Amino acid sequence: MCSPSVTLGLEEEVFVLYQGASGGFRASTASFRGLARLLWQNPRANLGGTASNFRRGPAARRELMSSVEISTPVHAHPDTLLMSALSRRRELSRALPAGLMVPLGLLPGSDEYHTAGLHIHVGVAPERLETVYGNLARYLPVLTHTSASSPWWNGRPSGPLSRVAHSFALGPLQQGPLARFQDLIVTRRLGTIELRVLDPVWEPERLHAILRAVDALARLPDRLPWSRATYNRLRESYATGPTPEVLHLAGELQAISGFDPGWLRQTVSARVLESWQAHGEAATLAALDGAYRTGTWADVGTPHARPPRWQGSAGFATYYLPKLPYMLKKVRAEHHAKWPGSELKIEEVAD
Repeated sequence: MCSPSVTLGLEEEVFVLYQGASGGFRASTASFRGLARLLWQNPRANLGGTASNFRRGPAARRELMSSVEISTPVHAHPDTLLMSALSRRRELSRALPAGLMVPLGLLPGSDEYHTAGLHIHVGVAPERLETVYGNLARYLPVLTHTSASSPWWNGRPSGPLSRVAHSFALGPLQQGPLARFQDLIVTRRLGTIELRVLDPVWEPERLHAILRAVDALARLPDRLPWSRATYNRLRESYATGPTPEVLHLAGELQAISGFDPGWLRQTVSARVLESWQAHGEAATLAALDGAYRTGTWADVGTPHARPPRWQGSAGFATYYLPKLPYMLKKVRAEHHAKWPGSELKIEEVAD
């Protein structure tokens, strides 16, 4: 029997931080200049392959720059997707030689509107949509705990996945998979299944383990038992750590894909907190920057002084304004595109 056709794509967001005169680290609209470099080097690929995210929320807290985003082309294998993602990181690093690239779901001072995440798109034949969505939903708690890199909330250490617990753009699974702000959706614009819940993952080996597991689940021929109520109950573990039930699912996933349950016991959230307490903010952010740029946890000496304001204005003019028509069209499609035939429904599978 031939393996079912599966395509994979990845979008990842990362904070780019600069240090001000007072010593604090913040995002800056100067990052638009780097995104503009990417855009005009290859407009066809980077019109849709890059993005900037603004900080939403109450008027007093809105900012034009939050995280920046890159995405890969579509791939048919997790190995080639990983290589593509690492290549895209190198391209972004060359375009932004200054500024600390910080692959965390939340910064200590973040709120529910100032977040970064990793989104994986899975493309399958329409007749397999229910099967693959349910199989991914069953093991989504395992994949999410593997990605944990958001250990703060309200400026203090919190659960390993504080972004997932608080972000405005995530939430429990609903009856309608097309509703955008939930952890696992079917996209109106692309027709793919999108894992929206994952935190940023800088480690190539950890990311590879997640991608291989997703691919294996998407290729399973049979529908496994799953329910929204079970997922939403296990979602509560994101604030505390994996429960015995989640670890049992990790064992099942190991049998399906070779996934190592050890990834759940050694999280980036724990490593970041340990480094922060032992070495401080600046050293930890610098190590995360090296980790994202090179794949190795180390300070690579990236300059990160706060840039002059004119760089933000220049970047806005050369990146944000040219992309605005595309951005508006994309947002409209993501929220309002009509699903072919009728509103999509995905049934649960009982044990």
